[in-house]
Amino acid sequence: MKILFQSLIEMGRTPAYFSGMQARAAAISRPGVEVDFVGMPAGIYGSNAPSEVLKYPYMAAMTEQFILDNALRAEAEGYDVFAIGSVQDPGLEQARALVDIPVVGYGESAMHFACCLSTRFAVLVFEKGFDQMMDLRIQRLGLASRALPTVVVDADFEQVSRGLTEGEKIVSAFTRAARRAIEDGAEAIIPGQLYLSEAIVRAGLTRIDEAPIIDGLSANLKMAEAMADLKSLGIGVTRRGYQHARPPSGVVEHARRFQKRDEIAADLLTQLPNID
Repeated sequence: MKILFQSLIEMGRTPAYFSGMQARAAAISRPGVEVDFVGMPAGIYGSNAPSEVLKYPYMAAMTEQFILDNALRAEAEGYDVFAIGSVQDPGLEQARALVDIPVVGYGESAMHFACCLSTRFAVLVFEKGFDQMMDLRIQRLGLASRALPTVVVDADFEQVSRGLTEGEKIVSAFTRAARRAIEDGAEAIIPGQLYLSEAIVRAGLTRIDEAPIIDGLSANLKMAEAMADLKSLGIGVTRRGYQHARPPSGVVEHARRFQKRDEIAADLLTQLPNID
């Protein structure tokens, strides 16, 4: 089984993030599963941290075409699953409507696992603006009755980056925020952005006051494996209704020619760094 895992982080921005995920994916995945990682194009966020850009709807929407390029690439190159490693699940529904291989998202996967492990969960994010974004995503998934309002952790992108290798400070900030959610009734905690999840998991934190912490990478990869298994049994995504309607190939090809998407995607492939 082969999984192409899409991140919203530029691969050259924080190499330790991707190399750490590559190592963890090898440990998490069952035997015979290969996981390849792909990030956003270098320079897409300028001098800003990704979290400072992605909290704006227009800017977030601009990343979705790159995600959909990679969904098509995954299908064309024989991957069994395309995984989107971002808690807000950008482009998830569009990708499912575009390709015939399973597509999974971190947010959706983590929330469904949280529902299996608890009665009510809370998502913790860093960067204000992501809290309302996540509350809206939870509503869209129909899980509002199972979730508490999203909590903002007192940390920024640089602090979380340092937390990937020096976890004490980010764990302290995360624990304070988690305990606020637990006091309000949360029984499971989802570290919002996968970037935050990786910092928390690498620090060895798995529970706070008996509330389990959902490991984002594990949730996404295990959902990917399960969806690939279902696909092998002939159980795939619905093609009824608007949200999952797959456009005819000719329509897709024309749109991509008009927007020169294949040229853009091919050019970006030459820029990908090696994370082995």
